[in-house]
Amino acid sequence: MFTERYAVVDVETTGFSPSNDRIVEVACVLLDGDGIGPKWSTLVNPLISIPPYATAVHGITDGMVAGAPAIPSVLPELRRFCRGARIVAHCAAFDLSFLGAEFAREALCTMRLARVLFPEAPNHKNQTLRDFLRIDELLAGPVGAHRALDDAVVTAHVLLACRRRFTERYGPGGWSQFARSKALVRPFISRAA
Repeated sequence: MFTERYAVVDVETTGFSPSNDRIVEVACVLLDGDGIGPKWSTLVNPLISIPPYATAVHGITDGMVAGAPAIPSVLPELRRFCRGARIVAHCAAFDLSFLGAEFAREALCTMRLARVLFPEAPNHKNQTLRDFLRIDELLAGPVGAHRALDDAVVTAHVLLACRRRFTERYGPGGWSQFARSKALVRPFISRAA
């Protein structure tokens, strides 16, 4: 039904400030038409210590990233993986602020789409939508939370649910224009790789 290609990205970081914090993991899930396609992820050496409060959220430690590539080595590979696809992220402004304009000049935000298409959800956080939309029933196996690949998989399913809801309400045409008008974001901060 849908022919657009999407690259759903997610990052895990040392904190919330793109000026002071760094990426420790990045992942991407390709969505071709109506199905989940290839997946890619890597740990990233942030070249700074990971604070305990960040490790408490995603479980990534300094030891886990010690031998991982730094972000300047990772971004070209991520760009190649995403080539030809529209970038998507949940709370896309956050992810783009860490990945920077050198990665993508714009992305669709599934949080914004879900706010419009699922206003009845308790809130529009990724894990809340995972429960609300019963995404676990669609997954082939167990998927955790707050790891980049797992969160990207959930976000891809949120995007699919948003498209289904749009089609139910408005028909099959106009999705791309609707998504751009309601959920297109650009990075606030351009980070040097």
